[in-house]
Amino acid sequence: MVKRSVVAAIVAVVIIIAIVGVAAWYLAAPPTPTPTPTPTVTPPVKSLIVASFANLPYLDPHVAHDESGRAYIHNVYDTLVRMEYREGTVKIIPWLATRWEMVDNVTWRFYLREGVKFHHTNRELTAKDVEFSVMRMVIMPEGMGYLLVPWIDLDRTKAIDKYTIEIGLKKPCGVFLYLASYIYVVDSEEVKKNIKTPGPYGEWGDFGKGWLMEGHIDIGSGPYMLVEYVPGSHVMLAKNEKWWGDFAPRAPDNVKIVAIVDPATTHTLMAKRELDISTVWLPPETYEALDEIEGVDVAKLHYYGMYFLMMNSRKPPLDDIHVRKALFYLFDYRTFLEILPQHKEAEGIVPSNMIGFIPFPEPVEYNIDKALEELKKSKYWGELDKYEIALTWRAEVPGEDRVGLLLASAAEKVGLKIKVVKLPWLKVVEAMTRPDTPNHIEPMWITADYPEAISMVYLRWHSASHGTVNQNEWFDLPELDKMIEEVLGTIDEKERLEKSAELQRYIFHLYPSIFAGDYIGFKAYQSKYIDWPSAKVGFVGVFGWDVEYWKMNVYPEKKT
Repeated sequence: MVKRSVVAAIVAVVIIIAIVGVAAWYLAAPPTPTPTPTPTVTPPVKSLIVASFANLPYLDPHVAHDESGRAYIHNVYDTLVRMEYREGTVKIIPWLATRWEMVDNVTWRFYLREGVKFHHTNRELTAKDVEFSVMRMVIMPEGMGYLLVPWIDLDRTKAIDKYTIEIGLKKPCGVFLYLASYIYVVDSEEVKKNIKTPGPYGEWGDFGKGWLMEGHIDIGSGPYMLVEYVPGSHVMLAKNEKWWGDFAPRAPDNVKIVAIVDPATTHTLMAKRELDISTVWLPPETYEALDEIEGVDVAKLHYYGMYFLMMNSRKPPLDDIHVRKALFYLFDYRTFLEILPQHKEAEGIVPSNMIGFIPFPEPVEYNIDKALEELKKSKYWGELDKYEIALTWRAEVPGEDRVGLLLASAAEKVGLKIKVVKLPWLKVVEAMTRPDTPNHIEPMWITADYPEAISMVYLRWHSASHGTVNQNEWFDLPELDKMIEEVLGTIDEKERLEKSAELQRYIFHLYPSIFAGDYIGFKAYQSKYIDWPSAKVGFVGVFGWDVEYWKMNVYPEKKT
């Protein structure tokens, strides 16, 4: 204790002497000029976009397929090629592949961009990753892989060298480049490390799907990367500063994906600038209210979409073509556009903005007298009161019930009974997996995957869509499948579009659905501080691709 006290005293004396010495020097020293203050450098504010969808996305790029999923993978994963709207039409542009060639009618060769790196491993993307990704999409076609399954020959799909991939087809495909825009390339080594066995895919176990869906990391190379996933809350993305492509000058540093469909909540958050882009699933009056907020505009986005009322051809009385045609005439198309103004009048069986679209072969109109004429030709005439037609609407889409009530009101005038049934979305999906569904008519927004009319036709009426939400007609018509496949297999574009026109006329005369209107997606957004190219152009095409975050500019300083 004594030794410590002595040392402490000595140290204190030394410190005092030092302080006195410094003070004496300071007082004796000549005054120095007052330095000019260095301007304070304010660190740049991280820019953020908060975008809402009906649900959080599936995080596996080969499982995601709905709007939120498509938007997520479109920004996080790169594809072989891309579709882009240019000069009034949609063109295929280079992406991971800088060039390509058709070796023969069933072989395509793609030459890859060098130096592309995966987000988290920093490993270079090679043709082996493309080969693996194609194989994974075909073997587990849960997402967009369904487009590839009918065509890809895995035995003839292989990496030629580090930067060259050859894709073999089972048969000629005239629209293959469009399909190639859905080949989302993943880090094959990361998938292999995280496969769980046993699983539904044989030697590939669960193909890494379980791990990917947990949202620890992504395995892509795109402009944005996954940094946080909180189930039931949000998905957070960050800009991939090492991306090979070009960002807009003020592209957002981060993107937060949320699931908010409640109109009141949406309005509150947008008024407080806490939500930047709304979902498309709001009632018309909500968009009107949002448009009144200062600095908020409503974008009108033209997709390859249509609102169909799909009629089950296997359920009486809709198995009679005359009853289906009568319903054509019982639908009040003009009033529908007032109920759901995010549509324009349908002009054909596919949206009018699609390549190869043709107008209806005969007038489609609201006409009670014509409906009655058709019903009198039906085998059910005189006993229609024995049948109750069930028409559903989605509980998650406020206001959609008004569409069903519109048809039910007109049907009552000619003796048809239509019951409008509210169902949660998952119940609708379940009901549509089988032809004996309790529902006769399923209203549905359907969007096509690429710009040609045959895309919508295949999605809607090929038997491969049986059991999905893309169809409810349940036709058993092998000749229809054959006609669709013939169009898809035609290499020459002019010839393909001619066949497509003939096919559209054939389908129209089956009276499969009520073609209510071409879909225009409404999304409210903060136009005061967000420059959104899709909102300016208005044309989008593919559902979910309107939010290409790397092309957007954000100005946080304008937010207040």
